[in-house]
Amino acid sequence: MRSLKRQHGVTLSGLIMAAALLFAVLLTGMKLFPLYNEMFKVKAAMKSVAGQPGIASKSALDVYKLLMRNFEVSDVETFTDASIKNYAKVQRIKNSPNRILTMKYEKRGPLFGPLDVVLKIDEQIELPGPGT
Repeated sequence: MRSLKRQHGVTLSGLIMAAALLFAVLLTGMKLFPLYNEMFKVKAAMKSVAGQPGIASKSALDVYKLLMRNFEVSDVETFTDASIKNYAKVQRIKNSPNRILTMKYEKRGPLFGPLDVVLKIDEQIELPGPGT
């Protein structure tokens, strides 16, 4: 005959530990989400600029303006018209009519107390050249 004293299930301390772990994971996710969200918005803006009709004939300054317009629509507030040239570069590819649009910057966000998290963004996308 089995003893009725032997019970199965979760104890209160186990439940509290699981809840604390879940809370820590959710809090960390909520702190990291804005950084990753901005990174995905930057990638989407770069793809949008690369897909613009007539991008092959646009100057680097026009590409920056298109990029800033996409950032305004996507609510990316990290860049200004004056600072975009520090983070975005349009360069020619050797032996090709195409160009490369590169975004390179770091985004810092608070995590817990004095601890910050840094997201390094270094994205490139090819801009079609004339005749491609």
